[in-house]
Amino acid sequence: MKQVPGPPTTDVPHCLEDPMFVTTRLARKLVTGASLAVIPFWLLAPSLARAAAVSPATAIAEFNTLCARDQGHLWGQNLCGPLLLVDAASRRIVANQNTRDGSLKRDADIYTGVLPPDVGIANTSTEWQGTRWIMVMLPLPTDQTRRDELLMHESFHRIQPSRLPPPPAPLPEHLATLEGRVSMRLEWRALAKALSEHGQARKTAVRDALAFRQWRRSRFPDAAASENALEINEGLAEYTGKRLGNPADSIASALKALADYDHRDAYVRSFAYASGPAYGLLLDIYSPGWRTRLRPDSDLGAMLHEAIGNAPLPSASSVRGPYGYAGIAEEETQAKHVRDQAAAKWKSKLVDGDTLKLPLLHVQMEFNPQNLFPLPPFGIVYPTAVLHDDWGTLTVDGGLLVSTDGKTATVDGAFRVNDGTYTGPGWTLRIAPGWAISAGSLRHAAPGSAASAQKSR
Repeated sequence: MKQVPGPPTTDVPHCLEDPMFVTTRLARKLVTGASLAVIPFWLLAPSLARAAAVSPATAIAEFNTLCARDQGHLWGQNLCGPLLLVDAASRRIVANQNTRDGSLKRDADIYTGVLPPDVGIANTSTEWQGTRWIMVMLPLPTDQTRRDELLMHESFHRIQPSRLPPPPAPLPEHLATLEGRVSMRLEWRALAKALSEHGQARKTAVRDALAFRQWRRSRFPDAAASENALEINEGLAEYTGKRLGNPADSIASALKALADYDHRDAYVRSFAYASGPAYGLLLDIYSPGWRTRLRPDSDLGAMLHEAIGNAPLPSASSVRGPYGYAGIAEEETQAKHVRDQAAAKWKSKLVDGDTLKLPLLHVQMEFNPQNLFPLPPFGIVYPTAVLHDDWGTLTVDGGLLVSTDGKTATVDGAFRVNDGTYTGPGWTLRIAPGWAISAGSLRHAAPGSAASAQKSR
């Protein structure tokens, strides 16, 4: 789960094998997961792994080794910093340093305690007790390469606000369309060929990848801004994970990610975990100093195009055949039918039916970036999520719609009340004092209003 303050219009993972929850602050409206995202997601190359669980103390020692090995070289800034390892069920934490008020208990070189209920849990970076922490969920991956990549991914998110804050941008909803998905899969296959080849063959494959990218962005006016933002946010974090967590085999790890994502169901919030490392590693080859020239609004594709001399790009239709276009198009046409059916279901439930609307004010949101479902023009469906806001806590496992402007969340409206907990189809809500449900919306309770005014339906 990744953590991003507020619902992301784009936004911050990790462990691609484990859904990550993201906590996003609405104010950010990042496509990039602002680390927020916190999702552990990892498409990582396998390595010989220990079957036994890894202790937090061991992971902290490994983290120190990884940071010391880099010594701030990759990003010109030390990635070492405060680290929280958190068990989501018990909220128990193991840290590499104490809080400012000394509230944790020291045990040799680690510190232990319990995370307060108002702090979201995810693979991410988070502000707590006046300190910006790297947060990683327990249990940690038993495979050391996956573990190292995860730690370095989240370490980048900790320094990101000062080093390279991702620009605000909406989520790239076009990546849920037939044309968007087909062109993205073609781009990934060309990037994989470029990473696998050398010399002129590599450069040719790079041009092909950029041709597919250019074609897609010409079809969808907002594609460049929304894709670039996520690639800067999550793409560079994942690149950092592979460069520092798996330095001997980062290309193999990137190739595995590209192959894995080529067959995933949802790209809107997660595509950059595949694209970002590929572009970063190719830029390492063609333009070793590229990281010093990065800006929040940089386009990794444009930087790579410049690095190969801005060579003319072929038409996408002229080079798509060798990358399996026919098969991709057939698969995606069938998948579109399934998505259309799902869209009709979500619209019936969260737009046309009896609904409950909640204002998004200072929301922190935990969600799985791997399963977001665009429902234009109404917003984005989050099949599962946990929201913390001024009005209380909402836990959803049956679908939540976040409006396009990021100001409102909507769930199925029928509910019952039991001992202060509101329960509806696929959601539960605990309301903070001073709030009440009235006329299908969660609102500030009028002065002197009684709890009985909260009518269950």
